[in-house]
Amino acid sequence: MIAKTGLFLLLAGLSMPRPAAAGCVVDSKATIPLEVTGGAITLPLEVNGIAATFILDTGAQRSLVTEEAVHHLGLARDEWVGTTMRGVGGIESRPNADPRSLTLGGVPLVRRTVTHDTSLTVGILPRTHFAGLVIDGVLGRDFLSLFDLDIDVPGNRLTLYQVHDCAGRFLPWQGGYASVPVTLPDEDALVVPVTLDGTPLRAMLDTGASASLVAAPGQFRLGLQPASLAGDPSDQVSGLGPHMVTMHRHTFHSLRVGGQTIDTPVIWVAPVQLRPIVDMLLGADWLAHRRIWVSFATRQLFVATR
Repeated sequence: MIAKTGLFLLLAGLSMPRPAAAGCVVDSKATIPLEVTGGAITLPLEVNGIAATFILDTGAQRSLVTEEAVHHLGLARDEWVGTTMRGVGGIESRPNADPRSLTLGGVPLVRRTVTHDTSLTVGILPRTHFAGLVIDGVLGRDFLSLFDLDIDVPGNRLTLYQVHDCAGRFLPWQGGYASVPVTLPDEDALVVPVTLDGTPLRAMLDTGASASLVAAPGQFRLGLQPASLAGDPSDQVSGLGPHMVTMHRHTFHSLRVGGQTIDTPVIWVAPVQLRPIVDMLLGADWLAHRRIWVSFATRQLFVATR
């Protein structure tokens, strides 16, 4: 699924590690298997005690369940509360679903709200079937941001951590890693500083997007005119909502994130606006061969060095 909903930070390299702060607590809560099917990173979730498959989606402000899943998971609908969601495909507004329980790897999930509810938005996904796998919904930041996330796509696992009173380089990893400071401008959206073809850009980390994307602000900063994209392959792509968007696959010179450079990356380009306003998305294609740690607690992104 693609897309959702100048102060640039300097990329931190492999500097000498600083010790974790005194009293730093890094508590592993659960390890969950991940699968990558058709570009989607999926994980098993229990909804009302029933096994379901959700997309891991750091780009989604709210978690979502499909209409079909509402029925087979036995979810009650909220008669009073609904959610309006905006994506590249348009706007969707429907009554919420209220599961009695959500569990990930044996850990009960609640939203980062005053009431700690388990409300789910009900909406449309562009694809709900991947090679025989049925997708029931997406697990977004409203549940995920209560944890630090060790996302190891090559190792096919996600580990949830509770982190308290930590700073600097506190990871329990054995190998080296780079630290990248991130900003969280809108409901814990993770905005990462990147450099594309020598131009500093702001990118949202979106594990729910099957491919990375340069949006309208990024096109402007890069000076990409329509004529520059005319010879590129194009496709009609859907996201949240009913509309289709024309995107072009453009070959760039280099993409640099967390001290690591990718040569000649091929990235989707489309004149769309993202929320929060960022220049591009870093999608599941960037994660495919990487292990990262998303620290909501310390506002950092850690990238393992290969």
